[in-house]
Amino acid sequence: NIKDIPEPVDHVISCVPASAALQLIKDCATKGVKAVQFFTSGFSEAGTEEGKQLESELCLLAHQVGIRIIGPNSYGVYCPKGSLSFVDDFAKESGSVALICQSGGNATYIVREVAKRGVRFSKAVSYGNAADIDEGNLLEYLATDPDTEIIIAYIEGVKNGKRFSQILKETARIKPVIVLKSGISETGARTAASHTGSLSGSNKVWNGFLRQVGAIRVYSLEELIDMAVTFSYLPPLSGNRVGILGMGGANSVLAADDCTNAGLIVPRFSEIIREKIKNLIGTEAGTILGNPIDLSAEAFEAGYYNILDILANYEGIDLSIVHFPIGPFPFPPSQNKMIWDFLLEDVIKAHKELVKPLIVVIHIPSRSEDYEWMLEAQRKCSKAGIATYHSISSAAKAMARFLHYQERKTMSENQS
Repeated sequence: NIKDIPEPVDHVISCVPASAALQLIKDCATKGVKAVQFFTSGFSEAGTEEGKQLESELCLLAHQVGIRIIGPNSYGVYCPKGSLSFVDDFAKESGSVALICQSGGNATYIVREVAKRGVRFSKAVSYGNAADIDEGNLLEYLATDPDTEIIIAYIEGVKNGKRFSQILKETARIKPVIVLKSGISETGARTAASHTGSLSGSNKVWNGFLRQVGAIRVYSLEELIDMAVTFSYLPPLSGNRVGILGMGGANSVLAADDCTNAGLIVPRFSEIIREKIKNLIGTEAGTILGNPIDLSAEAFEAGYYNILDILANYEGIDLSIVHFPIGPFPFPPSQNKMIWDFLLEDVIKAHKELVKPLIVVIHIPSRSEDYEWMLEAQRKCSKAGIATYHSISSAAKAMARFLHYQERKTMSENQS
């Protein structure tokens, strides 16, 4: 029993059966506990009258004795600064991104995946059914949290729409807030109700709502992660014109399509720029130099640094995208690694020494060795402060959202 613990207790993490939850709250009250996080399920998400009633009684009792509840049906709190975590392999270092997530499984996935790309968290909270502490409470706290600069959120439904709307609007004025709203289809809404007992709302309503309050909407976990990476690494961009550098003609064509479809501009390089690049590699045969740049075999000798130097001094672009399509080439794994390592070193050097922002895309791995190189390259890039992405399409969408946020924020500041 918690009453048998001789020392004071501030925070309780509980996985007792739902039937024992009320007694636990009473016992916690005698110890002066301030908060209880219930991993336990079997409450409103079960869809039964008994579960809903028990959750209601739990909250009422907790309020009466001055205890706040996280959950039930939640993983709880990850706070590296306070050495608190719900998974043993989470990073021990703190960062500037905060996550609020209705799903425990998604919270675990997001923290792990973002960590692979060098991003660290100030806090991450899986809040489950939101019987007491909800998304509004968490946003309100994070808005003024000095350790948090960026907020990402996975939300299935909200308890108090009007209050949440006001808090989100106020928070988005202070910090970027990126939201993944699930349960927007009829089937998804039904599933959300059985997962966390949430009422979801229509896709059109959420589109308009998030646009009005100034939050950034994404449509997948991968996009949510991409935006956390983007805001963590990128400085403000001066415009939407991109220069694309990589290998493979077909990949270059797709890259141009992906960037254009996302609303970025891929300007054709001037003859002066084309001539400068041509002089570096000695030939234009078998290459594309007009933007995107496809060097193919010439990249092995010419490298990327000098080309990125040319792009950094070219006023016609605002951002360089360097992509590594590591799967399609026929080289053996050892030679593949040698080539990509050589080119990646050039990119990292360019990022450190040149003024124009650049990002890296590592895509279409096809062998186990490719995946190993991708993870190693991500670590090198994150250590150097470079944002990495898994496709040109996802990188382009992230850039477009980032630019739109910049424009909207500038407009808002000018009006005020």
